[in-house]
Amino acid sequence: MLHSLEFRAMGCSATIQLQGPTEASHVLDQVPEQIAKIEAQLTRFQPDSNLMQFNAKAGEWIEVSHMLYENVLAAKQAARITNGRYNPLVLPAMVVNGYDRSFEQMHNVETQLAVEIPDWRNIEIKARTRQIRIPVGTAIDLGGIGKGWTAEYIADQLAEIGPCLVDFGGDIVARGAPDGYSGWPIDIEDPNTGEIFATVTLQDSAIATSGIDYRRWQNANGDLFHHIINPDTGQPARTDVFSATVIHPHAPTAEAYAKAVLIQGAQSGLSWLSQQWHGCGLTFSQEGAVLSTSNFEQYIQGRIFTS
Repeated sequence: MLHSLEFRAMGCSATIQLQGPTEASHVLDQVPEQIAKIEAQLTRFQPDSNLMQFNAKAGEWIEVSHMLYENVLAAKQAARITNGRYNPLVLPAMVVNGYDRSFEQMHNVETQLAVEIPDWRNIEIKARTRQIRIPVGTAIDLGGIGKGWTAEYIADQLAEIGPCLVDFGGDIVARGAPDGYSGWPIDIEDPNTGEIFATVTLQDSAIATSGIDYRRWQNANGDLFHHIINPDTGQPARTDVFSATVIHPHAPTAEAYAKAVLIQGAQSGLSWLSQQWHGCGLTFSQEGAVLSTSNFEQYIQGRIFTS
């Protein structure tokens, strides 16, 4: 029996599907509360969250919760494998660019001069004591990494019951396959048209999409901003990519790779991605072109891409 649940979580629409016995629906009913507790630790939009309490003590060695530790560890790993194109220390830059509150509350946005983003290597970790230290004046944003980590965390729990699909606003984790299918079918939307471009089939993998087609705003001067910050400039990335989609076994890695591709641009980003372990992705340009790595085609049928 296939059970489904839709709700709001982590600032986005969440959908969960689980195949299992009738009583599995009771397990799904508990998931929103579980995610709310995770969000209370990882969000930057609540000053009393574990993350923001940690950020408030920048410069000090702080013993953090197991969950926050795992997420910061995943964020630092994501920075390493993207050569800093993803950098969790972007929070001050996001704030000065106007993204200082949850997106649905953004009105009358004020922006300031760009700030320099510190090297991600300045995030220090003591594994034995689960302590973390960041430089004075810096702050971590977990953002998409937190969503990917949470989606994978929930999916791994539900997979003990049966095949499942967890979708947090485009950060999607598949475990197993529903009866009669080789995997979970997932639609990829063309951001230029709003129509379904293709459907991929995933089993025991993750897919993440990063784009500048949403979470966009204007400042008082009418300048357009978006939420993907280029760590080299401290400003929204200037790119020809409208959205980038990456498939990878590890959800936080898929999220980080998607951002790295978008920041680099379609040609350079996909060329770089194809050289990464399990690098597999697709981009839509702002002019309507669609490009992909050559291995992306194995997930779908009926489409021919330019790689």
